[in-house]
Amino acid sequence: MTGQGLKNIYIFIGTAILLTTCGLPKEVSHVVESRPKEMVELPTGYCNLFPTTSFEQWDKDYNSFDRYLTSDIMQTQMGLSYTINGVHIWRCVPSARTHVQLDTTTMITDNNEVVGNWRIACNRTITYEDSVVYADKKFYRTSKVVKDVKDDDVFLSMTADKFKLYAKEKGNSSFKKIAIKNYHIESKRYLMLYGLSKARAAIAFVGLDKEGRLIINSYYVQERKVKDVYVVYQATMTQMVFKKITT
Repeated sequence: MTGQGLKNIYIFIGTAILLTTCGLPKEVSHVVESRPKEMVELPTGYCNLFPTTSFEQWDKDYNSFDRYLTSDIMQTQMGLSYTINGVHIWRCVPSARTHVQLDTTTMITDNNEVVGNWRIACNRTITYEDSVVYADKKFYRTSKVVKDVKDDDVFLSMTADKFKLYAKEKGNSSFKKIAIKNYHIESKRYLMLYGLSKARAAIAFVGLDKEGRLIINSYYVQERKVKDVYVVYQATMTQMVFKKITT
């Protein structure tokens, strides 16, 4: 994977610049380097919730997640709308309002649970697409794994307020710093990564699964529609699942 590809994988970090001079802190470097990376295989819909594929129910299910949105989250959502060949297109990245969302059973009830050192266990990109043709009033759902990164290694350190991400690409001998950001968990499910202001924060979903693994999902959303003919909702999810490690 190229350096540009690596930055695309971690796009939810926002404007972070890839730094090549700083590696892992010495106190954790020997622990990470001495242990094998343990990757896991997960279903494409793992820990995700989807609207019911019913013409009458879909909107209700989609809107039910709005109760978790706050003014701080909404001010980060800057979508772009345009029309090409009669198709109206709206897109937003990263998006906090998407038709596929992290399961609410993974919500962070105690922020101390995310504090610690984490190593990548699953690193992939999946596209989910729901579409409806108004003439038959039926929804259609598809999903596709776009990228499954097994060779790169990723290390995440989270303190009470700092998010520090490091990565080692295939063929490299050492980890390199990706970003150090302030973070805040909003509504027990949104990860806000920011520099000086939350208003410019990048948004991802964050949660803990039943195995205690840390899930971070970021979404690129696109809606395409022709009035009274069809509409397509596409969410491309970059998912990183981490296992906690002790030092």
